[in-house]
Amino acid sequence: MYRVIIVEDEFIVRYGIRSMIEWEAIGMEVTGEAGNGREALELMAAAGLPDILITDIKMPVMDGIELIAEVRKLSPDLKILILSNLEDFQYAKEAIRHSVSDYIIKSDMMPRDFEQVLLKLKQSLDEALKPALVHAAPVQAETVAVHKESLLLELLERGTAHGLDASREALVQAGLDGVQPLYLLHVVPGSSAEPGYAQGAAAIRSVLAELWQDAGLGYELVPDRQGIVQLIVTAGACEPLGGPAVLERLRSLGERLIQRLREQYGWTVTIGVSGPIGQWEALKEAYEEAAGAAGMKLFLGTGRVLVHGSGELLAQGGPGAQVPGEQSDAAQLPPQAQAPQAQSLQISSLQIQSMVYAFQSRELETYLEQLFGQLAMRRDAELVQIITLELLMILTTLWPDVSKDAEQVLELKKQYFDELSKLETLEENRLWFLQAFQALIAHMKEMYTSDRNSIIKATQYIQQYYHQEITLQSISRLVHLSKNYFANLFRKEVGESFLEYLTRIRIEKAKTLLTGELKAGDVGSLVGIQDPKYFSKVFKKITGLSPSEYRAMARKEH
Repeated sequence: MYRVIIVEDEFIVRYGIRSMIEWEAIGMEVTGEAGNGREALELMAAAGLPDILITDIKMPVMDGIELIAEVRKLSPDLKILILSNLEDFQYAKEAIRHSVSDYIIKSDMMPRDFEQVLLKLKQSLDEALKPALVHAAPVQAETVAVHKESLLLELLERGTAHGLDASREALVQAGLDGVQPLYLLHVVPGSSAEPGYAQGAAAIRSVLAELWQDAGLGYELVPDRQGIVQLIVTAGACEPLGGPAVLERLRSLGERLIQRLREQYGWTVTIGVSGPIGQWEALKEAYEEAAGAAGMKLFLGTGRVLVHGSGELLAQGGPGAQVPGEQSDAAQLPPQAQAPQAQSLQISSLQIQSMVYAFQSRELETYLEQLFGQLAMRRDAELVQIITLELLMILTTLWPDVSKDAEQVLELKKQYFDELSKLETLEENRLWFLQAFQALIAHMKEMYTSDRNSIIKATQYIQQYYHQEITLQSISRLVHLSKNYFANLFRKEVGESFLEYLTRIRIEKAKTLLTGELKAGDVGSLVGIQDPKYFSKVFKKITGLSPSEYRAMARKEH
């Protein structure tokens, strides 16, 4: 897997370059980015030279020409691909004098053509590598590093080297013969680390160079496909696999690494540690163990070392879990406010909506507390994702019902997704949803006073036009409220649903008409119920008498 660094001062262009190529499919990976030549040199000093350098010509601080001149002092053979605009072609010709491999005009940069240029560079790199493999000649340190990282990445992902013989020969070529892995550390950045974590491997490598001096162990460092750094702790083949003492030493080193990254870069990282391993082919299993351990930060908190199989990862309970023997508050709640049972843990949007529309802040808070308590006990990260997505869907469905500003609602949805993407623990999710639902209820309370007039207007309309066809959708549109919001507000204000109120008004009018000579079926039509059978059924349900029985009783009383 050949390593590529992209140097371009415009982020959107860098993003476009990364996105338009399926790097893995052509045997390459983007291992770093920089906004100018100086940043690129710093990146290469920390992380090593790439196999291919893609650079713009005109950039601030240090332009592409200066960068290429400096790179050529470090490596006369490194493949360089330059980007330029048509008006900058004179710069491109200057770069060509420094033995660049190829150039592309930005305005003509189509994915297919760009890929062809990269494949041509790859073929050139492959050809340069063949003599070294055939004649077993010593290879350069950069080539060994690329081969090693490619092999380790394949082992992490598949448990064997894809397209290579994951055997002694492959390990020898990668410089790993006589070395055995002991543990794998999965170094995960928190949301606060995102702005600067693009060069995470270089930063971590720099910190480790100092911390690891007295560790008595070796290590290999490789980013995975997502850019998450994997630290493979190693020892010589003659050394023992290790035990509690080695693990404790690694835990201490991990804690110091976390502290140093926080102090120097402002990053909050969490480190997951695998169980012990003794062969390179076991890296895939170790990778899954370490990633799983790091994922438990959702329940145990960030900025710490989490070891696979340790007691804290296996323990039940956690923040929000009910203490054994303690009585649950759910027993005192009405059915709609009780938290889901542990065996199903499903939530009902209708239950939550009814609590929101009824302004039942305390009941909703208890419901969410119970829900997140169950999630804390389960310690199932996938289940947390499902439940939080469902809660988010409920929030984003309710807001359009209670806001007439569509643009504001759209911005709020974007804000919700942005804020949720930065939450790292279950506790953060719990607090966020509590605040979001309370904000929604507070907004609805503010609207309530003004919208009461809309309900009065709706009841007056029904009393006047009861004989016409009136639907929930038509009446809510009439008073400029959303259908769901109107239905819930109507019930809260009137004490019965819109349909119950409309039907009651119609039956009251029908009772008056039945005292005359009109037929029952005609009376139904006159009050807006066209089906005679349905009219008779509804009339009897409300009054306890059929239309004819009511007529007879009314005449007798008069």
